[in-house]
Amino acid sequence: MNLEQQGKITVVAWISDAEASDKKEAVGGMGGWFGYDEEKCDADGRWAKAGHRWKDYLEDWKPEVHPYLEAIRQDVVAKGIRLTGEQHQNHSEGVPLFNDGKVALFSFRGWGDLMAAIWSEAENKDYGYMDFYM
Repeated sequence: MNLEQQGKITVVAWISDAEASDKKEAVGGMGGWFGYDEEKCDADGRWAKAGHRWKDYLEDWKPEVHPYLEAIRQDVVAKGIRLTGEQHQNHSEGVPLFNDGKVALFSFRGWGDLMAAIWSEAENKDYGYMDFYM
């Protein structure tokens, strides 16, 4: 039984995007939806906050990547990590490395979705992806 089947994926380090470039990607991609309701606008014409939480974020992903997302969430909350998408891609310790040697690589907005989902749940506060974009 491999690590994914056991559900024991953990983050073992935070590395640079350059270091991650030769590793297999476990999860990642584009984003830009978390925290906002595109069908409702506030008084200033901006999208209204949607009140999303972690469960809403996970619903957007296939179950097989949930262990990786959960590993990131647990490590981020335990260490108080608040990286922007820009930092995720450009910081020397911005990319999570998992115990199976894979990494998570996101766009600025994709990383913003992830961080907003994590901290919305942890703090019971309505964050949107733009709060963690740059």
